Formats: sequence, C-alpha cells, structure tokens
Amino acid sequence: MKPEGNILAIVPPFAGREMAFLCVATLVPRLLLAMVLGVAGDPERWEYDVIAANIVSGHGPIYDREGFVYAAYAPPLWSYVLAFLLLLTGDSRVTIQIVQAFLCLGTAVLTARIAHRISGDSRTAMLAGLLIALQPSLLYYSVVKSDPLPLNVLLLSGIALAGLDLIESGDRRWAVAFGVLTGLGILSRGTPAVALLVVGIGLVVRWRARAWSPLALAILVCALSVSPWLARNIAVIGWPLITSTTGENLWRGNHPGASGGVVDLDGGRITLLIPSNPALPAPIQSVLVTGTELDRHEAFMTEAWRFIADDPWAATRLFARKLGTFWWRVDSNPGDYPAIAARAYELIFRVELVLALLGVWITLQSARGREAGGLCLGLIVAISLLQCAFYVQGRHRFLIEPLLLAFTAIGAGRLAELWSLRRRGR
Repeated sequence: MKPEGNILAIVPPFAGREMAFLCVATLVPRLLLAMVLGVAGDPERWEYDVIAANIVSGHGPIYDREGFVYAAYAPPLWSYVLAFLLLLTGDSRVTIQIVQAFLCLGTAVLTARIAHRISGDSRTAMLAGLLIALQPSLLYYSVVKSDPLPLNVLLLSGIALAGLDLIESGDRRWAVAFGVLTGLGILSRGTPAVALLVVGIGLVVRWRARAWSPLALAILVCALSVSPWLARNIAVIGWPLITSTTGENLWRGNHPGASGGVVDLDGGRITLLIPSNPALPAPIQSVLVTGTELDRHEAFMTEAWRFIADDPWAATRLFARKLGTFWWRVDSNPGDYPAIAARAYELIFRVELVLALLGVWITLQSARGREAGGLCLGLIVAISLLQCAFYVQGRHRFLIEPLLLAFTAIGAGRLAELWSLRRRGR
C-alpha cells in the first residue's frame, strides 16, 4: 500500500455523519463529566500552570519546589501552550479544558487512521476512535487536570502515522514531518525519543542502504527542533538537558529498597526533597544543602548507576517489577484518584490488554497490516521499556494506551465477527 503523501492522509475513511458522531462521542462526555464532578472551568493546577505563569510574568520557565528553584523542571511544551492560553484569554481555565478536549478528538481521529492502516476496515477504525473518545484515563485527565497527557498522546499518534509513511515511502517530506513531530514529542514528554530507533530499524529493514538518507534527515530535523531548549539549558544550567529532574526520576526507580514507584518498600518518602529526609542517601542529602540544579541531577544519576553497577541482579528484578506495574497494576499516589475509580480502570485496562493481545496476533498473521502493526507495537514496547528504566506508576501507561487501543479494536472486531457468524449458523 502506498502512502497518500499529503496531510489529508490523517483523515480516516469516515463519512461526515460518522465524523460528527465521533466528535459528539469525544466532546459531550467531557462536558458531562466536568459538570458532574463540579470542575467545569476549573481543572486542577499543576506545576505546568506555575511554570506557565512564570513565563507570562517574564521570569521564564522556572519552578520552585520546596525552596529549590528549577530552570528545567519539566519538558517545556505544555507549559508554553498554557502560557499562550494565559496571554490569549487571561486566567480562564475553561479554555484549557476545551483545548484538551479537542486534543483528545485529534487523537481519536489519528488512532482511527492507524487502526484503518493496520486492519483495512472502516468499522474497526470507528471502533478505535470511539475507544479513544471514551477511554477512562484520557477522559479523566482531560477534564479534571491541566496535564500534558492529551497533547502527548496526540503527538505520539502523529509520530506513529508519520513514521509509517516514512517507512513506506522513504520520502524526505515524511522524514521532515516525522522529525518535527518527534522533536515536539520529546519537548512534551521525553520517552517518544525511542521512535527514532524504532522507525530507523523499520527504514533499514525496508530500504537497506537507501534508508540512511531519510533517517539522517529525520534525526537532523528532530535535533534542530529540540536545540533551542537545549541551548537555553546549556546557558542557564550548564548542560544540554531536556529536564534537570531526569537523574532524580532514574534514581527513584533504581536504588536499594526501591519499590519502583514513589514510595520505598519500607514506606520511605523519596519524593520529599529535604536534606533531613532519611530515605535519601548521604551524597544526595549533602548536595541538597549546597549543590546547584545540575549538581542535584548528577548526584541522583550517580547514585542510580552505582546501584545498577553494584547489584545488577537486584536492578534486573526491580526492572521486572516495574514492567509488572506498567502492564498490569495501577500503582499510584493514593490521592491521585478515588479508590473505586482506580479499581474500575484496572479492570477495564485488563480487558483492553487481553483484546489487544488478540489484535496483535491477528495483525501478525496478516500480510496487509503486518508492517504498520509492527511499527506501532514496536513503539508501544520501546516506550514501556524506556519508562521502566526510570520509576513507574500506573499513569505512565496512559501515553501508549491510544496505540494499544488500535489493537484492542482489532481484537474486539474479530470477536464480534465470530459471534455474528455463530449466531447466523444457528
């Protein structure tokens, strides 16, 4: 199958009535949830909002955490989007919820397109779009929180589609599009950086020696996309970091007694960043007294790598534990979600996962969708592995769920088809 070769390729094969139905299915539940929970026009304020306010006030993207001022606390893209909304509408929080709702709609459209590329079936594409529209974690985050998740999943879906077209065509235009989207993905979350490796492998398998030119162009464009932020951090922090909390996030998931989450096995509160915190090792306690932002990053990084080098077997067991959290459990801060909602989501996700595994098996049996499905599956697995190298909570899975739901739709569609045949056979 040849890629369409233009931006209209993102539009799924729906009639106008079907597109309207998908819009309603995405936007109306968000409005209703906001009204039921009493958060219409008032999503929770997070660090991204604080950073956005500092940008607007002229202080730049800084964040004060327990007295430590960070110049690169988080990936910057969502904070700059929020800053733009602040400048445009003032402190009208409802605009954030509106933007997040339409980002979710965009993700539903792109995921439907991905499902169609894999399956070749319009009904499966519509089902995938509806699953995204009603997916619990995305629905909750886009209404209750001011969070980059809706932007992150939209960018990852765009990365997957651009990567597919790049692999199929080898065209430099798609290399540029893929490079830009991956760069934006890195500036919004970080883990989509693995798309360069996954798509690079796909290019080499498909085009052999001719793969290197479009791959090099994609990497160059991606590097240029993130270079202004890296150059700024060299000047301000002293090193080209996307975030200066990378070392801390690595250490949280890699140290003696770690659970893989934000609380140690003995209950130690490893997120409490004060020198007197007994859950922190002595070198980190020391650097918290006099160290700079870069010193803190390097101290956490050093401690994490020391643990991995000194006890690789313990690090491997911990990595396996984090994979279990990522793919099966919903370990999160108790205050993040109501307990009944977390339990319900856990059950829903496990159904999604079982159906997705069926969808993966069906896809790999089909010559038509094997390449597209293989790329999406590669992105899902690579992101999960990279995340599990750090620390893991249930929310870290939310990024890959839209891609996973494309396979869920394929599995559910096959079961529905078999059920229909069985009923007709009676």
